[in-house]
Amino acid sequence: MFQQCPQSSEALDWHHKKLFYPTDYNGYYHWHQGCELLIVFDGAGSVVVNQQMSPIKKGMLFFFQPFQLHHVAPASAAPYERATLHFDPLHAEKRLTAYPAMAQFFRQLKNGYNQDPFIDFSEDYFYIRSLCDMHDKMAEAASINERAEREELLLIQLLSYMQHQLKGRPPTKKLRHIHYAERIMGWIEDHLTEPFNLSLLAQDLYLSKSYVSKVFRRETGTSITDYLTARRMKEACHLLQTTSLPIDEISQRIGLTNVSYFIQMFKRKTNATPHQYRLSMNTDNNHV
Repeated sequence: MFQQCPQSSEALDWHHKKLFYPTDYNGYYHWHQGCELLIVFDGAGSVVVNQQMSPIKKGMLFFFQPFQLHHVAPASAAPYERATLHFDPLHAEKRLTAYPAMAQFFRQLKNGYNQDPFIDFSEDYFYIRSLCDMHDKMAEAASINERAEREELLLIQLLSYMQHQLKGRPPTKKLRHIHYAERIMGWIEDHLTEPFNLSLLAQDLYLSKSYVSKVFRRETGTSITDYLTARRMKEACHLLQTTSLPIDEISQRIGLTNVSYFIQMFKRKTNATPHQYRLSMNTDNNHV
């Protein structure tokens, strides 16, 4: 089975303490628009990536690049326990600007400099396990904003560990193919505060407008418009949760000059007006 996994509405998406039995989990070929960290706490089997098979065992950490097709196949003899962290690479790069060496390492990791996609952390198993368990324990009592910050901190801690572990490995000079969709999403990120201009996007990427639209749909399974709307809504939700900016200012910050249109779009996508959404988030935070 092959499928594209849908993009999460969050910049980081953490799933821990996932325990599967052979009848529950068959594995499938899939890919993500963002990056994925797969942490194996127990089990056996194999991972296929880059036309290479790597063993699954207790104490393995795998990194999957954007759009990298991979297949996780646990063995039938033992339960399979893992955690996953899916994250937006553009968001990660912004958060890593305070750590230049780690930011450079992440770009190398994301763009394919390292030959092997996995790390054996069996000697540090209890450190990684405790790191993840402690994150979950603190997140239970945290507000929405605090949980987002803790997930960012967890990502930085895991990347720091990977940076240390991979320091001795010789990098490969062969870079992976950067999909057009990644370049398009990067362009949208750089111009998110501006009204969308397909002609300018195509011009900057030296492509025709029709090809830009076709190649994005072919590589992602969705349209540029759908992606742009999802990205704008994600940013709007973030600003509503974390700032007291007026609604018209938030509309401007996501490239929409018509506030009424923004409110209608937001309600259509979230079943709440921006004002109602902000109030509900404040209520949730006050009850934590």
